[in-house]
Formats: sequence, C-alpha cells, structure tokens
Amino acid sequence: MIKVPRKKTTTPLQNPAPVIAMPVELLTVRQAATFAQASQPTIRRWIRAEGLPAYRSKEKGRVRIDKADLVKFLRGDVI
Repeated sequence: MIKVPRKKTTTPLQNPAPVIAMPVELLTVRQAATFAQASQPTIRRWIRAEGLPAYRSKEKGRVRIDKADLVKFLRGDVI
C-alpha cells in the first residue's frame, strides 16, 4: 500500500454557498387568497405576472405558496 500525504486546510472558505431556506408553511391558492384578502384569480395573476413565488407539486401539479413569501410580497419586499 502506498501512503500519500494529505494537505491540511487551515483557512476557512472564502465564499461559502448561500443558504437557501426551504418553505415552512405552504398554502393552497384558496388559503393564500383568504390570508391576503384577495380572490383566487388575483393570487394566480400575482404568481403568473407579478413574480409571487409558487411551487407546483410533482404528483398532481397543484400550486402551493410559501406563507413567508406571500407576506414579503404583500409588504412589497423584494423576493
């Protein structure tokens, strides 16, 4: 067996990868509409045209909205 010396790294990573938060509470379009006091077509329009992030399930293709993203969107924060 040949032994190869390994180098030890003592410096921390210069640019660590950004942490991406996973959705905590997913809402249906109906639940999001109730929470935002808007209609379901309005929620769908926000997703399609105004950049409200949404997730589509692989199994049945149903749309889900992260509650935290919806709150940021309603405040006018950049998502």
